[in-house]
Amino acid sequence: MSQVKRLLWILTLVTILILADISKAKGEDLPDAAYVSGVVGHAQGYSISCEARSAADLAEFWGFNVTETAFLQALPSSDNPDQGFVGSPDEVWGQIPPNGYGVHAGPVAETLRSFGLQAEARRNLDWDAMRSEINTGRPVIIWVIGSMWSGTPVDYQAKDGSIARVAAYEHTMLLTGYTTTSVQVIDAGSGQYEYYWLENFLNSWSVLGNMAVFASSTSHQQVKAAPEILGDTYTVQTGDHLMALAREFGVSWQELAAINSISYPYTIYTGQVLRLPEGVTMANVNEPEPEPAPIELASRAKTVKSRLSERFKLHNYIPSNAPASTSMNENPEPIETAIVLNTNSVIGFGRSIGMAWHVLALLNNLSGTDIVHAGQVLRVR
Repeated sequence: MSQVKRLLWILTLVTILILADISKAKGEDLPDAAYVSGVVGHAQGYSISCEARSAADLAEFWGFNVTETAFLQALPSSDNPDQGFVGSPDEVWGQIPPNGYGVHAGPVAETLRSFGLQAEARRNLDWDAMRSEINTGRPVIIWVIGSMWSGTPVDYQAKDGSIARVAAYEHTMLLTGYTTTSVQVIDAGSGQYEYYWLENFLNSWSVLGNMAVFASSTSHQQVKAAPEILGDTYTVQTGDHLMALAREFGVSWQELAAINSISYPYTIYTGQVLRLPEGVTMANVNEPEPEPAPIELASRAKTVKSRLSERFKLHNYIPSNAPASTSMNENPEPIETAIVLNTNSVIGFGRSIGMAWHVLALLNNLSGTDIVHAGQVLRVR
């Protein structure tokens, strides 16, 4: 082989290797779909505490017991969300600083580190970086707008002269999975798994500069191991599905999926053996509950009603145009209402009382972006 041909051959080989590295860097070696199992979500307890809720759920995944309230208390305060939490957790959702807003990735990562978790705030990420995290078994906190809405960023100047990029209806979720066309997330607002088109996610995520918090723990496995199960096992029968079985066992379907390492699309198969949570046995499941006495039923109903009234401040009334009752047994069913304590959006108020906002809007002839005011009475059933 001549010297020229040898040189050309070496250059060709180097080019192939470089192209291979570029392809790998672009994520072409990542699978088309991946999911992190064992992530459990909870609904946020305050109007604009989504970041604390997502952080607490992420910490729980890694084995750290951090409550949402404790995380909020540990966050620094500032009028710049890049430096601390802006406003009060009970303020109206959908505003921008200096009004109640929330907090960005930097202070969240810093606070997670104070609780012992290895956390890093990242910006200007690309999609392959997110896919890589999911493939290594690590859920990611993401900053989006509402329920993957589009939004308009604004440059806000804080009192100290620093500039922060903010947007109305800033919100966080936990990214836990993806396909070529969709993403799986846990919405901090509801604590539930949600699925969105990938295109909508990428658009919403870009509004605040592709911001995220990555986390891991050297003291825990990257993929959370199933806890020791002291309960019984159940063999899946034809016609069974995960949610129905979870209801029968008296547990959440997310818990049942987590301890059996069942990931999206959460399919179970005839003959599959499922491990049950601690304390749950087939004897308990199959044993019919004794029929409660009428006095016990009345007591339960009274207790439930009392708890609802305390939490949601429910009030019963009969509409003024209701037809007069013709007998003692024909009283119209009372309508349940809730009094708004602080000005809020329909979506934010729905979250604060644990109610789906679209149902609240439908019952009151409102839209999700409408504002409700202190003292306003809204129908909730």
